Amino acid sequence: MGRSRALPSPGLQWQPGRSPSSALFDDVYFNRHDGLAESRYVFLDGCGLPAAWQNGDTFTVAELGFGTGLNFLSTWDLWRKTCRPNARLHYISVEGYPLTRSEITECLDQWPQLRALTRGLLKVYPHPQPGFHRLFPEASDGGDSNLTLTLLYGEVAEVLSQLEANVDAWFLDGFTPEKNPAMWRTEVMTEIARMSHAGTRLASFSVAGDVRRGLDAAGFEVSKAPGFRHKRETLTARFRGDKSQVQPTLQPWFTRPPAAPVQRGHAAIIGGGIAGTSTARALQRRGWRTTIIDKRSTLADEASGNPAGVMMPRLTAAANLDGRFYAAAWRFALDTLEEISDAGLPLYRDRCGLLQLATDDAEAARQSAIAAEGPLPEPLLFQVDANEASDIAGCKLAYGALYFPQGGWLRPRELCAALAANAGLILDVDVGDLRHDNGMWQVIDTQGRICTQADVVVLANALGAAALPATHWLPLKARRGQITLAPPTPESAKLRTVLTYGGYMTPAHHGQHCIGATFDWVDSDDLNIAPAVVDEDHARNLAELARVLPSLTPQSDATLLGGRAGLRCTTLDHLPIVGPVPHHSAYLRDFAELRHGHPWARYPTAVYQPGLYALTGLGARGLVSAPLAGEIVAAHITGEPWPVERDLVTALHPGRFLVRDLKRREA
Repeated sequence: MGRSRALPSPGLQWQPGRSPSSALFDDVYFNRHDGLAESRYVFLDGCGLPAAWQNGDTFTVAELGFGTGLNFLSTWDLWRKTCRPNARLHYISVEGYPLTRSEITECLDQWPQLRALTRGLLKVYPHPQPGFHRLFPEASDGGDSNLTLTLLYGEVAEVLSQLEANVDAWFLDGFTPEKNPAMWRTEVMTEIARMSHAGTRLASFSVAGDVRRGLDAAGFEVSKAPGFRHKRETLTARFRGDKSQVQPTLQPWFTRPPAAPVQRGHAAIIGGGIAGTSTARALQRRGWRTTIIDKRSTLADEASGNPAGVMMPRLTAAANLDGRFYAAAWRFALDTLEEISDAGLPLYRDRCGLLQLATDDAEAARQSAIAAEGPLPEPLLFQVDANEASDIAGCKLAYGALYFPQGGWLRPRELCAALAANAGLILDVDVGDLRHDNGMWQVIDTQGRICTQADVVVLANALGAAALPATHWLPLKARRGQITLAPPTPESAKLRTVLTYGGYMTPAHHGQHCIGATFDWVDSDDLNIAPAVVDEDHARNLAELARVLPSLTPQSDATLLGGRAGLRCTTLDHLPIVGPVPHHSAYLRDFAELRHGHPWARYPTAVYQPGLYALTGLGARGLVSAPLAGEIVAAHITGEPWPVERDLVTALHPGRFLVRDLKRREA
């Protein structure tokens, strides 16, 4: 099996007295006498905690150097004991040389008073992989943590330059400047200043002259404080609030919308499929009340209503926006499924694994390039040869493959029901318009009746979003898809994993394989016609399977075949639409000169429809992409740190199509 690239190891080793250290940096992770007390003194006391967070509803800590996670656990421990009811903590931490789960376990084992929190961290701790990792740890002793942990794995200046957050306290805890100078560079201090505000606090064990001068130049008022035990001094600082030297990182047409004026409001979500229910779950996590409005009588009755949905990521050989988004979405979707399972909600998921077959030389070369690039770590992705693939599948296969052990299939309706478990429902209502009045949105049905009012509205109604006046300009396209349900043959009955080959085939369940799927353009005049199952498309699905896997192909007797057809909503660039909805005429007016390439400062910031957001255009990958997309929408609504890199968020922005057309002089 091929191996994927991984982040470099710090080389954990143990010094006398059970003090963990890094062989790579020749430095210790924490004080061997009492690392927990030192963490509390240097960072928590140094940033004025808990007093600084006791009057607010949210608080954001950002740390450079996650290390063993001890600072995170000490902060979480204090937060649980002192925060306001229902307040939320965001903890962001950068790490370029992450420890493994087993190494973290060994390092934290000496703090029994933190054991419940340690178990919560270890349960969600990711395999070391570059990128942003949005996590929701829960202490093993129960209780509502109201905590979000975002780990940024990668080179410090690079990942900070992609982070959008408003930070209240900074912990600078990298290895010492002389041994790890990259953590203390001018570029890093500039990024720290960019995400700080007047009064942001900062603490560090290092009082080196270069560190103090760098922070002062970045806009911090720097002070020394008595050190912990044998150390003479530590450093504390407060941001003065002057950002005149800070360069903007968001293009004016992608600037963040104002956060919702209420901390825990009411969101009306139009659409009861995977997009809408994922958004509901993300907002409910933050204490929002959600109401899902759908024109059908049940949830997930359109594109999300198939009896089986295949779970697999869409990976690319190059580290482009498309591949990076779907790799991040895959990790987040797997975590979401584990949360649902832990909560005991009904969900049928067959984690049987998935083999993406290399059916020709070009696909084999592409898969080798993907494996070499390592978009997922090896526990989540293996490259296997034909013999290994056959052993995994339980059937003789003539192809090598990419193997996703966590892949498989599930029932989308049950997933949507689980995601929407605490949402209000308004069903059998077709939304015809939206009206914004006195700071509230009114959702109006096609008969002109107001069916609900809400602080924000999220359009998660696939192609229906382009039928509403506020978003008529979204370039959404329809693709018709049909699946085939067929009984197994003696050979296909042996299949024990999902196979993909352009189409896909699931193992037999209750006497049927699910085989799919067609993917055909649909004329806009046919969007209101319910797609019918046709024998021709059954034949196409079976012919594609027979071309690659003739020994597994069921009989094409139409009397034995069942199926389902539906419309998928897609976009021109194959990425979903996720984020705040621009004010169409203001966008066209304010950015009309985009084709001339003027500097950003020439333009005003984007004007949005207040409190209106979209999550649509998921195409054929909604089961994987929707949970992370819903998290991004929730971060837009609440003004929280973004869960993925800035360039990914802007690549999904609804306004990207207007920007493209303005640059091409087409708007």
